Amino acid sequence: MKSCLFGFVVYLAFASTTHAQLLHDLIHAEVELDQLRVSSLGKIASVEATSLNLSEEFTGIALQGFTESDSLSGFIRFLEQGNWGEWQALYIVRSATDEAFLAAFRANYVLNASRFELRFEVDSSSELEILSVGSFDQRMDNEVAIDLFSQKTKEINDFIIRAPHIQRRTDWGAQPFRGSPVPLNRPTYDYMTLHHTAGFAATTLNEGLEQVRRIQDFHQNGRGWSDIGYQFLMDQEGRLYQGRPFFDEAKPFDEGPRLAQGAHVGGANTGNIGVSLMGCYHPPEGVGCRDEMTLFAIDSLIVTFGFLSERYEVSPDQMRGHRDFGSTACPGDNNYHMLSDFMTKVEDLLLRGNDVLGEGTLTARLNQSGTVRVKWAFLADYGIDSYVIQRREEDGNVIEVTSGEGAEDGSIADSPSVGKHTYVLLAKSDRGIQQRLAVDEISIEPSISNVLTQSFPNPTSSETTVRYFIQGGSGIVSVGLFDLTGRLVLMGENQYRESGEWYVTTFDTSTLPSGIYLYRVLVEGFSSTVFKGAKPLIVLR
Repeated sequence: MKSCLFGFVVYLAFASTTHAQLLHDLIHAEVELDQLRVSSLGKIASVEATSLNLSEEFTGIALQGFTESDSLSGFIRFLEQGNWGEWQALYIVRSATDEAFLAAFRANYVLNASRFELRFEVDSSSELEILSVGSFDQRMDNEVAIDLFSQKTKEINDFIIRAPHIQRRTDWGAQPFRGSPVPLNRPTYDYMTLHHTAGFAATTLNEGLEQVRRIQDFHQNGRGWSDIGYQFLMDQEGRLYQGRPFFDEAKPFDEGPRLAQGAHVGGANTGNIGVSLMGCYHPPEGVGCRDEMTLFAIDSLIVTFGFLSERYEVSPDQMRGHRDFGSTACPGDNNYHMLSDFMTKVEDLLLRGNDVLGEGTLTARLNQSGTVRVKWAFLADYGIDSYVIQRREEDGNVIEVTSGEGAEDGSIADSPSVGKHTYVLLAKSDRGIQQRLAVDEISIEPSISNVLTQSFPNPTSSETTVRYFIQGGSGIVSVGLFDLTGRLVLMGENQYRESGEWYVTTFDTSTLPSGIYLYRVLVEGFSSTVFKGAKPLIVLR
C-alpha cells in the first residue's frame, strides 16, 4: 500500500510466503500492519503504523526496509492489558552500499502484548519502504553450549579440492562470539544451504568487509544472537568471508576446521552449513532486487560448495536453498533455479579437482566499424592443455569465438549483434579440468541510421568481412562484390533481413586477381529501396 502526505511518500509491501527478505533468517512469525498514519513536522516526516492482533508469545520484533533518507530513527511501543507502554528505540543497522536497513527491538523477557505500534522519523523529502515485519522468540534459538562431538579428520593430501581464499574474522574485524559456540555436526554435517542478504550488496573487498561487520552488528545487537547467523558469506565478485567462528581459529581453512552452528534456517540449523550471497536476487521484490550472480561468483560458489562437500562430507545432492526449509523465496528466483546445475558441477569438481591451471587477461573493445577486437594473454601456465574464447549473450546463448592449443596469446575480430555480450577466456587441462581465467563485458547499441562499415581486413589476400546495420526498414538484402566495370564477381548474400540489427557477410577473395573492387549493400523494401551503400575493397596477390 502507499500513502502520500505533504510530499512525503511511504510504501509498505507486507511480506508473504513469496518474499525473500533477509528478515526471514531472523524471525519466527510474520506480522501484518494496518493503514499508515503520516504527519509532517517541517523537514522531518513521522510515519506510524500499528500491528494487527498478535497470537503468539515473543521476545522481540524485527523488520526490514529501504530508505534514502540521510537521517533515520525508529521507535516501538506495546499494547499490554489495554494500555500503551512508553516509546522505546529500535536498534537500526543500515547497509553500507544501498538503501536497505534492518531494525529490531529485543526484550530480556517474554512479551505478552496484543499489538505493537511503530514510528519512524526520516527526511520529509525521502521515501521509506517497509518490506517485512515479524516477531521472534529467543527461547527458540537453541544457542546453548552442549557436549562436543568428534569430527573425522583426513590428511590434507587426501583431498583434491583446494580451499578458496577466505577473509577470516580477523580480516573484517569481527566482534567476539557471545557465550559458548554449539558444534554444527551433531554428529554429522548434513546440508549446504544458499541464502541471499536481500540488500547489503558488495562488489569490492572494502564493501564486503564493511557489510559483514554491519550484518554481525545487527545479528548480535538487534536480534540478540551470539554471532553472525551464517557460517560463510560471499560478495558479488565471489570473495568468501568467514561468518561464525571456527572451534579452532588457529587451524587453516584448508584443513577443514570444525564449524559452529549458525542461525540461518529456523528449525533446521543443526548440521546445516549456510552460505549467503550479498545482494538482492529476487526480481518480484522490485527494482532494488534484480541482482544476478556474476560469472566469478558462480565459479567461487561452485568451488566453495565443492570444498565444503569434500571436507565436511556433505553430498552435493544435499545442497538446498533457504526456501526449501520454510516460507521464504530466499535465495531469490535468480539464484534458486541454478541450484540443480550447481549440484552437477560440484559433483564433476569432486572428480577432477580444482588445481589452478594458470592466469590470464582478456579485453574486448568495440571499434568504429562495429566489430569487436578481442585480445587475450596468459600470465602464468601451470598445466594449460588448451583454451577457448567464448561469447555469452543476454539470452543465455554461448558462442565459441575461437580456440587453440596450449597457452598461446592472441587476438581476433568478432561480430556480435546489438546487445550486451560477455567474453570469457577458458583454460582446460589434459584431465578435463576447465577454469575461467578472465572475463570482459561489452554493450553494442543500435545505430540511429543505416550503416555500411569498412571491410576487415582491407586490403586482403584471402577473406574479408563486411558489417552493415539496417535502420530504415526490413527488406530483401543483397550484398555483392563488383569490379570497376560494374560486373558482379561474388555474391555474399541475398535474403530477407529485419530492421534494427547488425549483420555480417564474408567474401572469399582467394580466387580474384589483384585490383580494386566495390562491395555493395542493397536493401529493397516492399515499395522502395530502403538503403543502398558501397565501399572500395583492395585485393592483393
